[in-house]
Amino acid sequence: MGRLNRYLFKEAVIKIGGLIIFAIVVLLLERLLRIFEIVSNSTNPAGDAGSMVINLLPYYLGMAVPMALMLGITMTIDSFSRTSELTAAMGAGVSLPRMTMPFLVIATFLAIITLFIEGYMQPVGRYNYRQVVHVVKQQSFTAALREGTFTSVGNRTFFAGTEKDGAAIGPIFIYEKLMKEGRPEGVRVTTADEGRLIVREATNEPVLQLASGQTYQILGERQLSGDLSFESSAVAGAVNEDMFRSRGDDEREMTTRELWENRDGSLYSTIDTNTNNAALHLRLARSVLLLILPFIAVPFGINYGRNPSSAGIFIGIVMLVSLQKALEFGQSLGASGVVAPWAGIWPIIGLVGLFAAYVFRKSAFKMGQPPLTAVSFYMKETQSRFVAGLRKITRFGRASETA
Repeated sequence: MGRLNRYLFKEAVIKIGGLIIFAIVVLLLERLLRIFEIVSNSTNPAGDAGSMVINLLPYYLGMAVPMALMLGITMTIDSFSRTSELTAAMGAGVSLPRMTMPFLVIATFLAIITLFIEGYMQPVGRYNYRQVVHVVKQQSFTAALREGTFTSVGNRTFFAGTEKDGAAIGPIFIYEKLMKEGRPEGVRVTTADEGRLIVREATNEPVLQLASGQTYQILGERQLSGDLSFESSAVAGAVNEDMFRSRGDDEREMTTRELWENRDGSLYSTIDTNTNNAALHLRLARSVLLLILPFIAVPFGINYGRNPSSAGIFIGIVMLVSLQKALEFGQSLGASGVVAPWAGIWPIIGLVGLFAAYVFRKSAFKMGQPPLTAVSFYMKETQSRFVAGLRKITRFGRASETA
């Protein structure tokens, strides 16, 4: 790699790395509000929030990498053009394909990393995030009950006083709706002088241990059907007593290897074959897309003349967002069986590849203005007409006031 390529490589790496960090921070800001709401009653809010953020990083990293690669290369070439270094390099006989090589090296590295991120880190991170949310919601019951407020969990409503010393709470009041075949059958009321909250280590489930209490049921038309006094009892605070489900509830929690092995539905019968294969094709296509983006980003960043334009950055953002939505739509078509799983993804990648070949060939092997020159002229013309229209309106207003 020559000195020029090393210079371009360094500049691109700095810009792409900065854009990835910036994009992750921006994307996390919106999710942080929901995370803070979830952990507001947690017994360990800082640790639980940190665990959620860490598990979300692979998901947002997968979103940030294509955008950062596209904009980083475009900004590098744009800066190279504005300082006339691009013109000087071409005048010295350095071709545009040669200057694109360091960007291809970066794209290849990011494509390999993306395969690992989307193929393993994202599915596992998504599952771990859901598991942490499940645990936090159960532990939130414990924190809310200690505050002496009414707390509803499933068909039960709990209330505990805070008059007791130490770890005990009380008095305790529990109101439970009794259901039979999906219909309300009556209520069960439980009272106790004292209770203690524990969390089972095996299931992370809060359990309320009661002492010196009484329970009775009211069925039908206010008929008392049972009256039982007890010295000790225990009430589970969660809706169910099972541990969080195993990974693989949907295709987004499956690794790429598992999706590959489940192409015929033999590994996970609960996941539709079309849904499985559409997700597999989408992950592979996103990695291939990274290898195509440099051939689009380089032409978009080229600027000649005294009035350079940044239209390539704007158009690049719009194109990537539209492309992402198109791939998601193609995946939904393949998952629903409207088209073959591959037919909703790879034709889009093929069209993007043809477009990249066209704009790169026009920039590298044909003399003339950059491919986005016409767009820049159109934007400037639109801006000029808008400003002229505002001036006419302002002059008309002033004339009306003087009249």
